[in-house]
Amino acid sequence: MDTKPLHNSVKKSEFSSSSRLLILQGLVPIASHLVSSQLEAFSARLTEALFKLSDQTIRPEEAANSFHAYQLLKKNNTAFYRLVAGKINAALIKEVSTANTKKNTKKEESPQDFSLVTFEEMESKVLIRNLSQALEVNNAEILVALNIRIGNVLRSTPISISQNPFRPDIFVNAVYQAWMEFDATPEAHHLVLRLLQPDIFLQLKPILEEVNEALIARGILPDISDVYRGKSKGGEPTRSDELDERDPYLHNKLRSIFSGQPVPGIGKRTAGGLEWTGSGSGFSGTGSAGRTGSVMIDRPFFDYLTSIQKADRPSEAGVDRGTSPLRQISQQAPAENLTHIDQNTIELLARIFDFVFNDATIPEDIKNLIGQLQIPTLKVALLDKDFFFKESHPARVLIDTLAKSGALLDDAVSEDPLYQMIEGIVERVQQEFDEQIDLFSDVVADLEAFLKEEEEKTEEAISLPVAKALKQEKMRLAREFAEHDVAIRVETGEVAGFLETFLLEQWIRILTIAHSVKDQKPHALENALKTMDDLIWSLKSKNSAEERKLLVSKLPSMLSLLNAWLNAIKWDEPDRVFFFSKLAERHAAIARAPLEFSPRRQLEIAVNIAQRASERRLNRHVQDQIEQPNDVSSQQLEMLERGVWLSFVQQNDSTARYKLAWVSPKRTRYIFTNRQGHDAFSISGEELVDKFRSGLATLIISDSVVDRALIEALRDPTE
Repeated sequence: MDTKPLHNSVKKSEFSSSSRLLILQGLVPIASHLVSSQLEAFSARLTEALFKLSDQTIRPEEAANSFHAYQLLKKNNTAFYRLVAGKINAALIKEVSTANTKKNTKKEESPQDFSLVTFEEMESKVLIRNLSQALEVNNAEILVALNIRIGNVLRSTPISISQNPFRPDIFVNAVYQAWMEFDATPEAHHLVLRLLQPDIFLQLKPILEEVNEALIARGILPDISDVYRGKSKGGEPTRSDELDERDPYLHNKLRSIFSGQPVPGIGKRTAGGLEWTGSGSGFSGTGSAGRTGSVMIDRPFFDYLTSIQKADRPSEAGVDRGTSPLRQISQQAPAENLTHIDQNTIELLARIFDFVFNDATIPEDIKNLIGQLQIPTLKVALLDKDFFFKESHPARVLIDTLAKSGALLDDAVSEDPLYQMIEGIVERVQQEFDEQIDLFSDVVADLEAFLKEEEEKTEEAISLPVAKALKQEKMRLAREFAEHDVAIRVETGEVAGFLETFLLEQWIRILTIAHSVKDQKPHALENALKTMDDLIWSLKSKNSAEERKLLVSKLPSMLSLLNAWLNAIKWDEPDRVFFFSKLAERHAAIARAPLEFSPRRQLEIAVNIAQRASERRLNRHVQDQIEQPNDVSSQQLEMLERGVWLSFVQQNDSTARYKLAWVSPKRTRYIFTNRQGHDAFSISGEELVDKFRSGLATLIISDSVVDRALIEALRDPTE
């Protein structure tokens, strides 16, 4: 028998170009933060390697260069931290901003002209490539998963490693660029590259795993096993429609019922086999081979069901639908007309409809309409036991679709076009169905076409609210980037107290603006970051005449840029005057300080810096460890996907049903709309969780109602 599935595909990625970029941008602070947490250990490993090389090498020049690099790194490790963190952050931002425009095609490697390339440059390229490939091999499994998930976001699965913005060579090149800027000695550049082996380099596995988990948390392919297991013709994971594959236990219970075996609470022990028939003249149905064999139905009994089905008033056929017509039929039909399997079928179907009628999410008017399908559905179930075994059976799909679509209606439904559509479908089935099960497929197709048309109208109606929410999300994400930029500098412990307050309260606002416009004005972000770094540098001790001379030469332009940025955010409060007064006072103190500090004073300064850095890292760690409430409502929020429906309690205690039409990439804002796309509203994640907790919002279950009803109907009395 041919059947038509209601849903035969998995929802594809529907990210817009801007939302794809926002998702990837949201991963950068995660990776950058984990890089920062490793810099101290990475620096220690590199310092030790440089010292060992200087002690063990037999080449005097190499010993001198490695010892020089060792001393430089040991004395200025915080500067190295800052350079590495900044380079990696900038490289990742650049990569994710271009990832969305890269084509999923393999580039052909054109022959390179090495005639103008120095040996040192060639050596650097080879060393960088070797380290990158070694890191790829060490992290192959997590990189494959990340390639698939990022490819899903970019709608170009699978992507190659060269398209992954978090691939190892990005980190390797950024670290190398940081070292070249940190140490101006060319000889040390290749020396450090040769030392950078996977065991010394940054540990990429926890970084890549955290990025991967962040994508999973955003709903990007939570279960990636389907990708490995294979796909259907349409390129999407397949799901068996056969009950014996989906639920063997349920399948065996049903086989027992339809083979006459005893089942607790359903029917009695009989000696019936797979082939069954009633008394009188029978006719063949469209049963499924291997389930019920050749299905034979008593013709007079079938005609009796047809008379009930088409009766204008149920009482004319001797049946009161208010008291379960299915059970009345089982009780009133002549005993010789029904086998035990017929009775089991009727009772099982009655239990399924009982479950539907008790479903609180389905409006009463829709329940009444579904109830009118009991007799046609009984005829189908007697003709074809696939109704119980296959989710895609047309009659079963119709009941599920009516229940799901009916659940979208509010309390007053009679004037709703969807209600009228459902009413017309039920009437058509009542009047036209006899043995043509394909009729159910036809009416389901009509209903799905109606719902699809409504869906398209909804998408158009929410375009403006989504655009507004995306803008808000972009600004919130820019704020996150700004907070991270300031945090990695404050955590060094080298930022003066009053300057730290200024950066946290005012400069974050400037960086937020700069990050929000970086696509249109990339130099604005570079300018804001450089001004911040110059300001921090200007307040550090200057231990040589050259440094003080450089400070004096930089101050005018730095202060000019500082004032220009503060004018942009309109910071005109008295605090601004106090800040510049304090700044001038500190600069004057630095200029007057002795060039050479006593060893004790140097130790005090170093201890203070280390203590502040430790406190900042501890505070950040504690903040990161603060867990948000993880109750049922929070978990419910995390599981929400576009297209689900929620019931909201209104101020007058009535209920209204809204569809989740859009979720922000970071899952901080949610847009809901009614079925026609009207009355759209935006709500934050925190507000929605509160509504879940207070019972003002409840999820409307969209799983197959027949599936759930069947499980409940077959539940053992002892369960």
